[in-house]
Amino acid sequence: MKSSIGSVNIGGSSILVIFVLLCLTTFATLAMVSATANYRISARTAEASTAYYAADSYAEELLAQISLIVNTENDLNIIEQRLSELGATLEGNIISYTVPIDEVLYMEIQLEMTNPGLRIIAWVMNADYDPELFGTDGLNVWPG
Repeated sequence: MKSSIGSVNIGGSSILVIFVLLCLTTFATLAMVSATANYRISARTAEASTAYYAADSYAEELLAQISLIVNTENDLNIIEQRLSELGATLEGNIISYTVPIDEVLYMEIQLEMTNPGLRIIAWVMNADYDPELFGTDGLNVWPG
């Protein structure tokens, strides 16, 4: 019998095991990449939701203070002065104020002074963006 020195005999089962290990490694890597991407998206969504609801809560607090001012004061000059202290403006019978959400987004609120109190005209989230980056058509978001 002749024995060959340095030769390796690889059978079909060894090749199959190597193939399975390569497949498992590839799928594990894909699963880790997908999980990392999902975590990043979830973290960004949580941050955006937290910022939005904090701004909305602050806008509601300002609305309550404005309502108190409008309902308790009779002099329009005093109302305008107290509104400017809160960061709101009065033009005619329309009260406007903005609340920042983040670096780009802000809430724009417009209220109408009516005889019994206030009426909300607009409670809108807007974006202050650079048209050079996004174009003049605005932010391309799905309208819902």
